[in-house]
Amino acid sequence: MREKVTEPVAEMAVERLEAEIVALAGRLSAGTYELLVLVGELDARGTWAAWGALSCAAWLAEVADIDIGTARTQVRVARALRHHAVLDAAMRAGEVSYAKARVLVPHVCDDNEEALVELAACTPAGRLGAAIAAWSRRHEDPDEIDRRHHTQRSLTWRTDPDGMVTLTARLTPQQAATVTAAIDHQVMTNHAPAGASLRQQRADALTDTVTHGGTVTAEVVIHIRGDQPTLLADGTPIADHAVAALLPDAFVSLLLCDTARHPIDASPRRRTPTRRQRRVLDQTHPECAHPGCRATHFLQYDHIQPYTHDGPTTLDNLQRLCGPHNRARARGRVDGTGP
Repeated sequence: MREKVTEPVAEMAVERLEAEIVALAGRLSAGTYELLVLVGELDARGTWAAWGALSCAAWLAEVADIDIGTARTQVRVARALRHHAVLDAAMRAGEVSYAKARVLVPHVCDDNEEALVELAACTPAGRLGAAIAAWSRRHEDPDEIDRRHHTQRSLTWRTDPDGMVTLTARLTPQQAATVTAAIDHQVMTNHAPAGASLRQQRADALTDTVTHGGTVTAEVVIHIRGDQPTLLADGTPIADHAVAALLPDAFVSLLLCDTARHPIDASPRRRTPTRRQRRVLDQTHPECAHPGCRATHFLQYDHIQPYTHDGPTTLDNLQRLCGPHNRARARGRVDGTGP
């Protein structure tokens, strides 16, 4: 057994601190796998019923003092390990973490187990959901996917201990694209309270949109790139025939690329970037260009060489900046408010 660390954390060298975190994370991962194996065996034996529990998850939640939702997820993964040897081997070897497994399990079956486990092993946990969705669009019947999405759509809410109410919505990609575009449109057009964060502004925009009603015109951008999956602007896959259904009521704007798949520039003879230029910049420069700033939402389009100093409106001379930095560079603005 590994000797327990007795050195005060505040006195640890950073290299030692990092090494301890990595080692402990590995032990936690191994311990979680061992726990799931035991839970799977107990679930299969059914002995939890002898204690009066309604399910293995209910028994686990009580003895481990965890939330029933967490216990249900652990039992679900534990059952999958007993039926999918490839997944079991990957978790035992530390190639697939529990965080990835709980995302993977609802979608894994005998036909796709090897492919999805391999995908999970090489994809960060935070991006695994989108990666599985893109894989499904390439390998599953799109009509079946759409039927599943339609069946699984839902909206729930709960009251949290602090009195706040949490809404949870599961929407089809088309619905989500429309709803999020409408909310962000409201954020852009409404006057934000001083100091309000983006999340707070979106909450206010959702409330205004639902309670006041009315028609909101918002742009939904869809990327169609040849043999690649059709994607919404945030990377969510969407079925090709779903896009086709939108075309009769949509305004279609093309973003042309050269033979190397690089977006082609547009005319420099105007101060404000064209819609095509904005789409190119949104794709090639997703974050604020100011050093150290990682903002990705509601960025403004700014000339590097100010337009008033003969700076052309071309992609090479444009960047995206968040509001405070644009105000600091007012002379370079491209929205027409600068000198």
